[in-house]
Amino acid sequence: MSAPVIASILLSLCLLIAGCVYWFKMKKSALLTTSFPFIKTKLRKLQKDELQAIEQYINKLESSSSSSQASLPVAQHRLMPQGDRVYPLTHAITRYELTTDDPNKRRYYLDNIEVHLPVFWEQYIADDNQLEVIKTHSIPLVISINGHSLVDATQEDFLPPPDNTSSASIRQTESEKVELQGVRKETLQEYQLSQQGGIRESVVIVIALLMLYTSLISPNAVMPWLLTTATGLIAWGIWRLYSRPSERDLKEVHCIRGIPKRWGLFGESNIGQINNVSLGTLDLIYPAHWQNYIQKDLGQKTDIEMYLNRQVVRQGRFLSLHDEVKNFPLQRWGRNIVLMSGALLTLALLLSTQPLSIPFKLSSAWLHGNQTVDVNNVKSLAALPLHVGDSLNIQGTGMCHVPASYQEGTRYPFMPFDCSAIYWSNATPMAAPASDVIDNAAALLSTVNRQLNANNEEQKVNPGLANAIQKSGMILLDDFADIVLRTEDLCAQESECTRLKNSLVNLGNSRSWNALLKKAKNGGLDGVNVLLRPASAQLLSNIVNSAVSSFYYRETHQAAQSLTATPPGGFLIISDEGKQLVNHPQPAISLYDYTAIDQWRELESLSQQLLSTPFKASGVITEISTDANGTRHIMLHSEPDGLTLWRYILTCILLLAVALIIVVNAMMFMFRIQKSMNRIPDIQRYYDQCINHSIMPFDTPPRR
Repeated sequence: MSAPVIASILLSLCLLIAGCVYWFKMKKSALLTTSFPFIKTKLRKLQKDELQAIEQYINKLESSSSSSQASLPVAQHRLMPQGDRVYPLTHAITRYELTTDDPNKRRYYLDNIEVHLPVFWEQYIADDNQLEVIKTHSIPLVISINGHSLVDATQEDFLPPPDNTSSASIRQTESEKVELQGVRKETLQEYQLSQQGGIRESVVIVIALLMLYTSLISPNAVMPWLLTTATGLIAWGIWRLYSRPSERDLKEVHCIRGIPKRWGLFGESNIGQINNVSLGTLDLIYPAHWQNYIQKDLGQKTDIEMYLNRQVVRQGRFLSLHDEVKNFPLQRWGRNIVLMSGALLTLALLLSTQPLSIPFKLSSAWLHGNQTVDVNNVKSLAALPLHVGDSLNIQGTGMCHVPASYQEGTRYPFMPFDCSAIYWSNATPMAAPASDVIDNAAALLSTVNRQLNANNEEQKVNPGLANAIQKSGMILLDDFADIVLRTEDLCAQESECTRLKNSLVNLGNSRSWNALLKKAKNGGLDGVNVLLRPASAQLLSNIVNSAVSSFYYRETHQAAQSLTATPPGGFLIISDEGKQLVNHPQPAISLYDYTAIDQWRELESLSQQLLSTPFKASGVITEISTDANGTRHIMLHSEPDGLTLWRYILTCILLLAVALIIVVNAMMFMFRIQKSMNRIPDIQRYYDQCINHSIMPFDTPPRR
């Protein structure tokens, strides 16, 4: 893998880790900020003297609570600061009371956010208050109100003042009294309603699957880091999907008793009437499908349970989000879509970029165990019971295979031979290719080249005449009859070498090729010399080379094809990686990059070398088959090292995992989307039966 790709993978991994750290810190620092949507001022640091004052106040609060019969809410015992940020804000304060007049039973709210306000500061509450708030382990703590700070408070101030709240500017209920019965944590079923259904965790798992795929193609140095990160993300995602929420994650539910009323703000219209029900000064928010069932509780004292944002979770005897989720479970199919889509993407990448047969075979062989076989003769190999997954080491003398067809994009250094496949048998080695046509072509080419490039001593004419011809610049063909006869030997068919025959007819001043040939055979051309200008001689040479080349091309191709037919029986040892099984140096030029004449010569040289050559093959058997010729094909793959074997095993595990994810989530998606469409109608039928006191098809869950 290239350096830019490695750098990109490392950079992406670093960015992912940095992003996770940044997200975690931002989420942690934003817990209080998200609880106060109205905070827009600049924050400041908590001072050391303020921290000491807070500790003194908490100690005094605990000591006073231990001597009092009234118990403080659990939240007051967890008021130690969490972080060092102070949040200034301006806001009104709303106070609620339990049915007792004990000051410890009072609760203070900024809109729907509960805060802890020291009780001795009630006298300083105004319509709009300048507050400073810090985050604690439970609820926010007010450390300053309208210029009064815990730093300036004395030990006497820590004691609760007499109840004179009539003079304090506190928003109180002007209508019927609302009784706070208590505060509880939301149930697991109620908690599920406010969650996203695992979509975020599913996205993380999909990212981990893609990281696992990336590790299969990454360098060895990067692979362990990707595997570790992906495994951690998957573990976190699964844990988040199926773990129960902690107590800190569960929101508080206030149990209130009062008389809900509907305000006539919508005239005769029923539209929106579910949103104009109030309990004292609280505007209640109901689930939309409760529209037809809240009517019977209006105008009479009713138990209502709601969140701080006034969202009702239970009302009266029957209306309960907890019971709805218990009897009609939520059908969240969003995470099924995310997981199925991510698994499909991973599967597509695996199928398109990774060879899967080899990993499956080698992983299976590793799991089931294998045997190692060493052979050096055909007879020993034929007697062995070979199985896929066995390790095979072979050494002997065989023939490089000549395939009937070549795979596009595959390089064959010993073309037309494929030395990544060796035919091995006891049969007599095949003979090197030979051809009478090639012999005739070589003879014609030889006589033409000799006569066109002859010296004076080699010519069959008078030396004086030869010198005179040479001085004149002419070229003498001193054996024209031999050229004619060699041409006929090569081009016996009438349609062959037409251009060459016509040229020779013109040079021989004859009527036709048959007439010229008859004259040559009868000795009529003996002693006949033909003079050519240099241009004519060059033209004749080109015509002869062109005619001869076509025969060389044809014969070379036919000879290569004849080598594909191996004797029956034997073995064909194949390296599925294309690894060369011989030690001969590879030719610098491929066979078909030579000229036509040189192609035949190269084929002869390769045949003499590769038709019977020593070879050595070793690896794991990945496939065994027998063709129609009785030859057993044995496919070998190099024995993987430890890391490569783990890549193969991981490939198999990942493929099986994504296939299982696709099947399971596809089935769950179809099941859940059908259930989801029927859930609300089923809930409404359930409420109709409860209100009408009809017989239920199942037991009504007990009220918590």
